[in-house]
Amino acid sequence: MEKRYKVLRTVSFIYKLIGITAGIITVIIALAICATSLLSGAAIDSMLYGFGNDPGFGGYLGTGVIGIIFSFISILYGGLFALTFYAFGEGINLLIALEENTRATAHFSRRNLIPPTDEGLE
Repeated sequence: MEKRYKVLRTVSFIYKLIGITAGIITVIIALAICATSLLSGAAIDSMLYGFGNDPGFGGYLGTGVIGIIFSFISILYGGLFALTFYAFGEGINLLIALEENTRATAHFSRRNLIPPTDEGLE
């Protein structure tokens, strides 16, 4: 059977590529949020120590928890975005495969419905 719908296959590949890229960028952003929150906690601790206060773990703990919460939110949102794009690309592939399967079934059922000829009986 010939391959049809080359443009739809390309669109499907592009959607899947966008989904994978969005997933990778989401992980990088989540790690950056955690790193930034911990660095800002260190800066807050240093600043409080410079003013003569003993910060303890207040700066690290406060910004670390906030960083983890924001990272979790970004992973949920970005993961949903990435999964949606990848699933849309797979959906296009599914529809193409469904059409190919239907076309092949119709082709083979037409071949079996042709009545035998009487040429060989005489």
